Formats: sequence, structure tokens, C-alpha cells
Amino acid sequence: MPGRFILTFLAIQHVKNPLLSQSVATPHFTQEEKTPEVSLSRLSKGELSSLCKNLHKKVRELENLVQVVSRGKYTWESTFDAIAEPVMIVSPDYKVERANIATARVGKREITKVAGQKCFEVFAHRNTPCENCPLTKAIGGGELSRAHLGNKIHTKDFEAHAYPLYDEKGKLESAVMYYRDITEEIRLKEEVIQQEKMAAIGMLAGGVAHEVNNPLGGVLAFTQLLLQKTEKGSETYEDLVEIEHAATRCKKIVQELLDFSRISKDREKCPVYVNMLLEKVTPFVQMEIRSLNIDLQFDLSPDVPPVMAISNRLQQVFLNLMTNACHAMPHGGKLLVSTRFDKKAGDVLIAVKDTGVGMPKEIKERVFEPFFTTKDPGKGTGLGLSISFRIVKENNGRIEVDSHEGKGSTFTIRLPAI
Repeated sequence: MPGRFILTFLAIQHVKNPLLSQSVATPHFTQEEKTPEVSLSRLSKGELSSLCKNLHKKVRELENLVQVVSRGKYTWESTFDAIAEPVMIVSPDYKVERANIATARVGKREITKVAGQKCFEVFAHRNTPCENCPLTKAIGGGELSRAHLGNKIHTKDFEAHAYPLYDEKGKLESAVMYYRDITEEIRLKEEVIQQEKMAAIGMLAGGVAHEVNNPLGGVLAFTQLLLQKTEKGSETYEDLVEIEHAATRCKKIVQELLDFSRISKDREKCPVYVNMLLEKVTPFVQMEIRSLNIDLQFDLSPDVPPVMAISNRLQQVFLNLMTNACHAMPHGGKLLVSTRFDKKAGDVLIAVKDTGVGMPKEIKERVFEPFFTTKDPGKGTGLGLSISFRIVKENNGRIEVDSHEGKGSTFTIRLPAI
């Protein structure tokens, strides 16, 4: 075979007068001193036989060495491609020398077309290096460098690690770039911060609400008594009506503050069927739906199991979401309320989707903050979604929002099924 012929040729070139030295080559094939070559025609039959045996032995050693190298190459490539996160070997001028399959997957490129391209072009589809890229620092300083990339990679956040890579002479020639997806980590951190903020505000709101509620009740009661004794249509009567409206609004805000600060107890929870609860909520938003010319549609899956929750508290969440959806469509639109069961996660999903004005990113990030509202003064307290967020968390669930400006919003609640 051609391969065996090549190996035999290499072995013959390596052998240096075996009859004189009788040395045996090692798998490392260390270089020997040059010795005079012996013409094969001058060798006896015994000497030729000994030479053939020696050659055969060296051929086997070369074959074993080739197998070791091949196995090592396969193992290295398999290990490299088995890494779930993107890894690249990048030159100082940002050219990709080698990349694993995860890099091609994240960059949405074919793996065969990655090498030779700029890393930021392949990975982030940019014309310039990624913001805060640690490659230059690693190459310049010769030490590990890492940084949170300032730009998102296809809507995801990545932390980049750059490890200097030296050649056999100790010269720094490139770097190993490793990218860790930290999108979920950032989301969880933000969620913890949000919960801590809401817990602190809840404690404060509860104390303030109790202090304000009693004198506010007195103001409202005496105003209503004065209204009964005042002539309708008079200037004093109109002023008292304004006081009553303002006091009523304040009392509503105080009640929302109390609801916000209230922590539900597990013993108050019971099995709740969300489909039935959504049907009970509908009459409360009918006036909004009719006045704003909204097309309300339901897509309720019949196989949705119950969830463990406090019925009236969960009803408040649904009412808040549906009311907000109506307000997001001042010129009419479509409101779709759907439910389904995620068997894999064991969660019941409730989605409230509108075709309204949507939200820009900066508003979407603050939508669950207490007292944050985009409504006109007097039309919203900014507590509806904060209370909803807290109620859902109390029931071991989570609420997510997907919104695009001009394209509407979708609020999705996930609650563990019983």
C-alpha cells in the first residue's frame, strides 16, 4: 500500500548503519550521529535479514506514532467542539484561527466559513470590535483578561475571557477567546434587586397607609355630611364634590398600598382553576372593552390543571393586566387572553396579549417598579403591575413581558401546576 511504502521509506532514511550501531529507535525518534552509509549490495544475507527486521520494527513504531497523533488530534478536536460555550483561537488582528461548533451556532454561520474571518464579524455581526473586548489587553499584557461585552450578541449578554497563547519558542502569537452567556444570570440579579426594592417599599407603604387611612376616612365622612346640608349647584357644593373625589382617590391609593404591603399566607391558598377565574374577571373590563372598541378573544386550553393560589389575589392580577391592555389600545385593537399547560416545566401559562402602542426598552425595564407609570396624571398610580408582580411571586410564579414599540405587548404569567 502507498501509506506503508512511505513509512518504510521514512524508516530507511532514519536508519544509520544498524549493523554497526545495533541501536533501537524509540517512539520519539531522537536524532543520532551521522555514520557512513553502507551499500546494500555489499551486505550478506544475514546482514540484510537483520536490516529488514530492524526496518520492520521501526515501521511499526512509526505506525503506532501516527495512531497516537491521530487519536490526539481527534480527542483535541472532539473536546474543543464539545464545549457548549463559544471558544475561538484569535490572532492579535482579530482573525479567527480556529473556532468550535458553539461559535458557529451563536454566530449563525457555517463552521467551515469561520476561520480567517474577523471574530467580531463572525460572532457579533459587527464591523468593529465588540465593546470592552479583552483581546487587546490580553495580547498586550500577556495575562488573562475578561470583561462583560458592552454590546449584546443576538439579544444575549456575554462575558468574554481572553487567555494568551504562546508558541513553542515562548512568543505570544494569539489568544484563546472564551465567551460565557450571562443573560440568565443578569436577569436573576435584576429580579433579586427588584424583589428587595419592592419588599422595602412594601414595608414603608404599609406603615404610611395605616397612618393615612384613618384621618382620610374622617375627611371623606365629614365631606359627605356637608354635601347633604349644602344646596346643590352652589359654589360650595361643587368645591365639596371636588374634595370628595380627591379623598376617594386617595383612599383608593391607600388601599392599593395596603394590598402591596400585604404578604399572603400559605394557609390561605387553595386550588384555583385559572380558566374559570378569567371568565369571572371579564365582566369587570366589559365597559373598557366596549368604550374603546376592543375585540376580546379567549384561547383557553381545556387541559390546564389547577394552581395553588389565593383566588381573589390572582383575580386582581388578571384584572390589572387586562385593564392595562385596554388602556394601551386607545383607538381600539385586539386583546387575546390565552392559557396552556407546559408539561415539561409543569407550569400553567396565562398570556395577555394586546395590539396596542407597545413599550420602548427603557420603559419595559421599569414597568414593574412601584409608582412608575406612563399614564396621564390622575389616571394611574403606578402600583397595578407592582402589586401583580408581588402576588405572582408569592405564588411561586413569575411574570414576564415582551413588548415592542408600535407592535403591542404580551404579559405572560407562569404558575406551578398542582
